[in-house]
Amino acid sequence: MRRGPSLSWRCLAAITAGTVAVRLPTLLSSRWYDPDEASIAMAAQAMQRGGRLYVDMADRKPPIPAMVNRWSFELFSGPDPRPVRVLLAGIMVAVTVAVGLDGTRRWGRAGGCWAAALYGAGAIAFMPGDGGAANFAQFALPAATLAILALRRRGLWWSLAGGALVAVAVLARQSWVFCLPAAALSAWMATRWRGVVTAAAAFAGVIASVGWFVPWHRFWFWTFASAPSFVFAGAGILGVVWRALASVGIFVAFHLVQVAGAARGRRTWRDDADLWGWVLTGVAATAAGFRFFGHYWLQVVAPLALLATPAVVRAGERWRRRAASGLAATSLVAGVFLWMPGVFRHRHDPAAVASAVQRLTSAEQRVFIWGNDPELAVAVDRPIAGTQVHSDFVTGRSGGRTDGPATLRAATPGALEWMVADLRAAPPAVIVDTSTAADLHYGAYPITLLAPIADLVRTQYRAVAVVDGCTLYAHR
Repeated sequence: MRRGPSLSWRCLAAITAGTVAVRLPTLLSSRWYDPDEASIAMAAQAMQRGGRLYVDMADRKPPIPAMVNRWSFELFSGPDPRPVRVLLAGIMVAVTVAVGLDGTRRWGRAGGCWAAALYGAGAIAFMPGDGGAANFAQFALPAATLAILALRRRGLWWSLAGGALVAVAVLARQSWVFCLPAAALSAWMATRWRGVVTAAAAFAGVIASVGWFVPWHRFWFWTFASAPSFVFAGAGILGVVWRALASVGIFVAFHLVQVAGAARGRRTWRDDADLWGWVLTGVAATAAGFRFFGHYWLQVVAPLALLATPAVVRAGERWRRRAASGLAATSLVAGVFLWMPGVFRHRHDPAAVASAVQRLTSAEQRVFIWGNDPELAVAVDRPIAGTQVHSDFVTGRSGGRTDGPATLRAATPGALEWMVADLRAAPPAVIVDTSTAADLHYGAYPITLLAPIADLVRTQYRAVAVVDGCTLYAHR
């Protein structure tokens, strides 16, 4: 394995400038690019007010993004996504440099620059809500990338670091748990069974340490044990096939160079068997639940870039020019798309409803929002009642599925009981019913659908206003 010199300063400068330039729209805009960003902010706000994650505010997601957002909000005095995006951009610069250094060690200086370019471009080449948002997948990607690099190095310390980094990735987005077979293969190819055991011990230790920060049993339930009701919720076969084809097509179009380069390098599959394992487990994680959301594909970006690098380095000058043009084009298109995210995914403006709620409440009074509108929950700037970031956990509604009462079978076990107990113990001052708003996609779930909540509203609340289609109820 050839060892080359360090990355050139020109390559380092290009990595930094390219990362900042493409992500610039997200660093300047305070709008939420993705509902997941706002749901993370909801959990962070609840923690700021003294609430406990997974108890006073629960989501079916791991804790690291919410904890980072909480620290950011405390440091910058408010739920602004820009500081967190700046942090992630800086981390991505550092990780892209690490990928380049690893590529330099393996394939020489040219290989290092190509590895960095393939990885950096691949990480941002998505639709705006997938590549530009500080969502769970973007939080997990840097740690997972470093884990791949570490586990492929010989030595127990590298195995220890790799196992710990895989755990960090899982604690940012739990779908990375699919990668454990590939991680074990990387550790075995580099350091044999001692590496596998060391990596496994590090992984288990970091996962177990979560108990120091959040209630362990609630963390396990919401992050892992409740997942089957979400993953295996029913879906129509035609809808699944259409989403799968569209998702694969968009990903390949944005990552044509990486996919083509990996295909050209298939002759070295024995040396890179672990990387193909990372790709296959990433595809499995993307397909789990048959939703095929764009950001799910982030799980295959790093191994694809590493597989494509040696093929690009060995290719002819003409092929390399085409590859460079392809990377530049996809990065440019993704960067342009980030300036106009509303074209691809309309998100309503919650300002009018939030202002109405604020007029009806004081800063300490609680508000309950029926529906799935995390942007509104953040905008009202009030303690959110109900213990959950949205009502989908009690209705069984989820992305990529047909809405309607039939989804009640997929509701999270215990979620309705926890929600109702919280509402009865301390009735919120205002309830916002988003099911009456035509553009908030909750019309199939009127507030009368579930008897315990309907009884609470009927006996203790009165309708006081309709704002942007949302019905506001005040406590009697």
